Amino acid sequence: MTLAIMQPYLFPYLGYWQLIANSNKFIFFDVVKYNKRSWMNRNRILHPDSNESFQYISVPIKKNTQSMLIKDMLIQNDEEWIKKILGQLTVYKKLRAPYYDETKDLVESILAKNHGDFISLCIESKKAICAYLDIDFNFDLASKIEFDRSAIEKPGDWALAICQHLNVQKYINPHGGFDIFDERKYNENGVDIRFIRSNLTPYKQSRREVFTPGLSIIDVLMFNNRDEIMELLKSDFKELSRNELENY
Repeated sequence: MTLAIMQPYLFPYLGYWQLIANSNKFIFFDVVKYNKRSWMNRNRILHPDSNESFQYISVPIKKNTQSMLIKDMLIQNDEEWIKKILGQLTVYKKLRAPYYDETKDLVESILAKNHGDFISLCIESKKAICAYLDIDFNFDLASKIEFDRSAIEKPGDWALAICQHLNVQKYINPHGGFDIFDERKYNENGVDIRFIRSNLTPYKQSRREVFTPGLSIIDVLMFNNRDEIMELLKSDFKELSRNELENY
């Protein structure tokens, strides 16, 4: 079994979805502190001004203590954030994105469920988009797994503990932050660890002359059909060892 583990993010970029599409099981890592400066509750789409690369979409999070865990994040639903996001998506209508109607309807159906907590919004968005792309999405929450935490000494040990609990043979992770993982330790415990480095190959963003890479999956959905997206998810990356990344 191939496992991927990531914190929940709002409509994340292509590299996140490459982990989902190339693993047998995906774990939402929701047992650590929420960092309000992270990308967790925001992402980027094209800006209506062609002189600007992008604009942010975001979900407001209720203020809480500094020790709030990701699993406890609540959405500030008294703000009109859903209406704002849907309004921001009209940039793609103006650009005549070929899949605007389908993508707008998909996003609207996800947001319309009035989620109270952030993790449920993230789960629903992954389920809906995977269903749209015909991806088998097998997932769990780290907070729901009774794995042994006694051997966790540093950040790179969390994934290994979960891998051992689930009897995983292969673990894949984004290439960013690869240096926190002890590849030898994983291998000694029977886990092959590999890192996904997304190529982010340009696709046509309508009339925009300069391609803006790394935007939300929403942008990918707006400009590509299902087959094109699956090609990006299955092939548009390099799978590397830590040693290969260090010498990349």
